[in-house]
Amino acid sequence: MSEFFRRAEEILQIATTGNSAGGDTALVLDRQGGLRMLDPAGWSLPALAAEYGAAAVYRVVRRGNSVRVEGWNGSQRCLLEGQSATGCLSNILARGSASFQMSLVGAA
Repeated sequence: MSEFFRRAEEILQIATTGNSAGGDTALVLDRQGGLRMLDPAGWSLPALAAEYGAAAVYRVVRRGNSVRVEGWNGSQRCLLEGQSATGCLSNILARGSASFQMSLVGAA
């Protein structure tokens, strides 16, 4: 698995265990390894990459207990989805078992 996909998976893991009340966030990784966190409102991933000269960009979107991480690096694209830790706890209490999903939608 490439570093691009590994990083998206790590971002999803952090986002699902972190504060579920947080808003949407864009993460811009520049070519020197620097990282910026921005409000993604009104931006596409390619536009963020062009604006900041990014090697890769990721967007974290939270809707209820669902967390989605979209990634783009110019030649690859990914979409991973999971459920926040709060949502997992609710499911455990309601059903008696944990529920976590993650799916890789594809690479272009």
